[in-house]
Amino acid sequence: MSHPSFFFLARLLLISVLSIASLSVAAADLAGQYQRAKRLIGNGDLVTGMKLLREVAESGHAPGQAALGEILDRAEEDKEAVTWYRKAAEQGNAAGQFGLGMAYAAGEGIAKDVKHAEEWVRKAAEQDYANAVDVMVQAYKKGGLGLAPDPVQAEAWRQRGEKLKHGKSSEVEHAKKK
Repeated sequence: MSHPSFFFLARLLLISVLSIASLSVAAADLAGQYQRAKRLIGNGDLVTGMKLLREVAESGHAPGQAALGEILDRAEEDKEAVTWYRKAAEQGNAAGQFGLGMAYAAGEGIAKDVKHAEEWVRKAAEQDYANAVDVMVQAYKKGGLGLAPDPVQAEAWRQRGEKLKHGKSSEVEHAKKK
């Protein structure tokens, strides 16, 4: 005769496996919906595409949140853009980190704060996000983002950027990962 706790543990394991599987399906579905939203927007169906992108972002999909932040940023809806950039950034999304850093740098949608700007741009650059690497090069060349000019650091970041240009696009890689 089997012990009752064996059945309990077996049932618990099955529930756990099914939960993980459903999360994977949900994540895959969000990624697919995100790609569909981008296609719709790219093809000019802004209403449907933005509705779908917002749904994806509201479901916690970091690339969708960063993309929504960027669109809102370009539309001068800065406060809402910062909200979405922050949600993506806090999940480790490089595009979100970069967008949030640049918002802090410009003081758009949030109080200007070069310390926070440098922090978020650096996080994105450390993930090899090309735009952020370029900003770090310029910051060290000219003393931006609250950094003192440092030709050695500028050159190190420039070399890192060159390696990125000769490899795969980091933005494409980050979109796949996050």
